[in-house]
Amino acid sequence: MRTSVAVMRRGLLFGLRAGAIPAGICGVLWAAIALSGLSGEPLDSSFEKPAAGLVAVLGSLAVGAAVGLVTGAVLAFAPPRMLGSAPARGLSCFVVGATLSAGEVVVMDVSSEGGYGPVVLAVLAMPVVGAVTAARSGSIAAARLGGGAVAGYADAGTGAGASTSAGTRSGR
Repeated sequence: MRTSVAVMRRGLLFGLRAGAIPAGICGVLWAAIALSGLSGEPLDSSFEKPAAGLVAVLGSLAVGAAVGLVTGAVLAFAPPRMLGSAPARGLSCFVVGATLSAGEVVVMDVSSEGGYGPVVLAVLAMPVVGAVTAARSGSIAAARLGGGAVAGYADAGTGAGASTSAGTRSGR
């Protein structure tokens, strides 16, 4: 049970980081449009409204958190056989990431009031979100896969690093 919570926590952190990217982009665009609107000329942009900018930023964070949390839940409760197979794990995470990133399309539609540019960009980003989720599935599921699957380990899951360091300590 403790590993399930760890996997879901890793998934949520991944999702928040992934959601921060479109949220940051929307925040910067909203701020730039708000500052350029101070010149007095109307820009006819939906991002001129603070509510639209807030929906875009907070909605993107919420979608990212949902993608990460559901990915973590899928990996936390997946059968060990599927979890051990990188293609099966990656495919399931791709489907989860690409499907749930449709929420970003809704967020962009609401915040841009039906503008084509942000919606098309969000639709084109759906397979990218799925691919990134699939690529990060190993590090999200690291608590269930074992310590060697965590990024940054020199032995890459072979266990050679642990035995080498233990061997040097016992030799002293």
